[in-house]
Amino acid sequence: MRALIEEKIKDSKLGAPLRHLLSGYEAVNRAWMWSAFLALNISTFLQSLCGIDTKPHGRAHGKRLRRELIAVPARVLRHARTFVVRVAPEHRDGVFADAWATLGAMASFAGP
Repeated sequence: MRALIEEKIKDSKLGAPLRHLLSGYEAVNRAWMWSAFLALNISTFLQSLCGIDTKPHGRAHGKRLRRELIAVPARVLRHARTFVVRVAPEHRDGVFADAWATLGAMASFAGP
């Protein structure tokens, strides 16, 4: 358990939210720290939900997660009263495509 916590702290420091605390006020820094850990846990949940943390890919650390899932170049268009997401060609297959397909299947399963 301790190793998991230390890994989360390392990810937060490498991802920059905990590298610089914003203020000299303890309450502000505490809120910043908890929001950084919340964001990190949401990203872990996203990986689990999409099945990215399984064997072929392995659990992504913050840097890899941002590169492969979050900072993906794309255009969001509106066509026929629906939103269309056009992803850059280099991201149309691989980890992002798998996650996109899984989330799309979950959304269609949930209904309108």
